[in-house]
Amino acid sequence: MKNRYVSCLLDTITSKESFECIIDFRMKHIILIISLLLLLSPLPSSCQKDNPSIRKIKSTVDKTLVINLINAYRSSGCDCGSEGFYAPASPVIWNDTLELAAHEHSTDMNRKKFFSHTGSDGSSTSARITRLGYNWMSCGENIGKGYKNEEQVIKGWINSPGHCSNIMNPNFKEIGAAKIGEYWTLVFATH
Repeated sequence: MKNRYVSCLLDTITSKESFECIIDFRMKHIILIISLLLLLSPLPSSCQKDNPSIRKIKSTVDKTLVINLINAYRSSGCDCGSEGFYAPASPVIWNDTLELAAHEHSTDMNRKKFFSHTGSDGSSTSARITRLGYNWMSCGENIGKGYKNEEQVIKGWINSPGHCSNIMNPNFKEIGAAKIGEYWTLVFATH
């Protein structure tokens, strides 16, 4: 087919067929150039691993401890009660954008004194991480209230079938967590 286009270009434009070949050849090049430009353009911030324009916050939890506790359960598998047994899953890693989403939700619950996965503005977990520029494929959230430290809240979540299911979900690859006042939020997601 390539040879046909080359031979069409070498012909003089004396026939309708040669003219159509040149137009077809030029359109293919235009499409190729546009495709290359799109591929070589920088990714929008929502497609990057961590959005560098997201404001940084002072962590309100021990990140290393949270990661280690969660990954200990994920590495050995866990019985999540009515949700069933989860086989071992790959470890999760920390994501600052998810931490910010957790921080904002815990702050919202603490300021307005409510306890819900739905924000005071009606937002869902997915809406909150999307507006922070996280381009997610799957996401989830655990919330807790009244736990004193990371060990207690994670143990509480492991003892709750739905929360345990989030911790053990092999589709989740990244997490971020925060505690404001007595309100804990743990956000899970995958790009």
